[in-house]
Amino acid sequence: MVSINDVAARANVSISTVSRVINQNANVSREKEEAVLRAVDELDYIPNGLAQGLVTKKSKSIGVLIADVANLYYSYLVKSIEKELRTAGYYAVIGNTEWEAKREKEYIRHLIQRQVDGFILASTSLSEKYINQLAEKDIPIVVLDREIKSDKIDIIRINDYKGGYQAAEHLIECGYEYFIHLKGPGFTVTAADRSRGFKDCMQEHLINGQNYVMLSSSFVEEESAKKMASFLEKNNYKNKKIGIFAANDASAFGVLKELKRRRIKVPEEAGVVGFDNVNFAEYSSPALTTINRSIADVGKLSAEILLENLNKDENDVVKAQNKNLDVELIIRESTAQVN
Repeated sequence: MVSINDVAARANVSISTVSRVINQNANVSREKEEAVLRAVDELDYIPNGLAQGLVTKKSKSIGVLIADVANLYYSYLVKSIEKELRTAGYYAVIGNTEWEAKREKEYIRHLIQRQVDGFILASTSLSEKYINQLAEKDIPIVVLDREIKSDKIDIIRINDYKGGYQAAEHLIECGYEYFIHLKGPGFTVTAADRSRGFKDCMQEHLINGQNYVMLSSSFVEEESAKKMASFLEKNNYKNKKIGIFAANDASAFGVLKELKRRRIKVPEEAGVVGFDNVNFAEYSSPALTTINRSIADVGKLSAEILLENLNKDENDVVKAQNKNLDVELIIRESTAQVN
């Protein structure tokens, strides 16, 4: 195994000079720095990360916890976060928690032992109490899609309520006669706010309670398809045009799959609106009408905020930020005027 001694010999410098270059200490001439970096590359030298962290007090690693890697929203989110961190010289360590608080805690404990410099939490299973306890350890944390009462935790949310309202209003304006909302998991504030927006819109537009229903569901495509199938088997709405708002795009894809299986025409007999505007929404068949939130912006902003905290001077006080980003209805082929 290549050692730091080998690098020093190849670069014709002292071991301490190699150490300063690797730990990004500025007190090294440009000539010696280039010689060390060239030797590191030629010898494929890999420093001991834990030992290096003891010197710099930084591992240059960020724990990024997501709920479901198979969900396109999280895939695009991670891509944006990773790009921003990598540009700044940091690495994202991804934990896929499958919506399980126990697994999320296991990842957090493991990553703390590995001395990650901070966390971006895009998995929503942990209690507010636990997240606040984590913040008390003075580990920088950015939380996505949650409401946490804390002056130490940065929060990034989107206007889920507005998105739910816009989706419902669009289906009403299209002329659909019966409305179905497939809700996301009940323990998430994002799903709750989208459902609240949908229900308020129904009531404000005087849609009779017998003409809409809110079904408990999830953010998972297969589960939403099964929920839609179960509902349609028990209810006959062939004489009514149905407007369906799914809590996210993955759920909407499940709905479209089930409608296609039953040969229900979209958008003529049923209109479908999703939420997230993942890239695939534009290319599904039919192309999905959805609520757009800029996933790239959310990822970039979360990384920027965390990096700001990591790179502040020891005596700097950075106030915790609470960002709320806007949303926008994107109309495509899965909805149309039917009246």
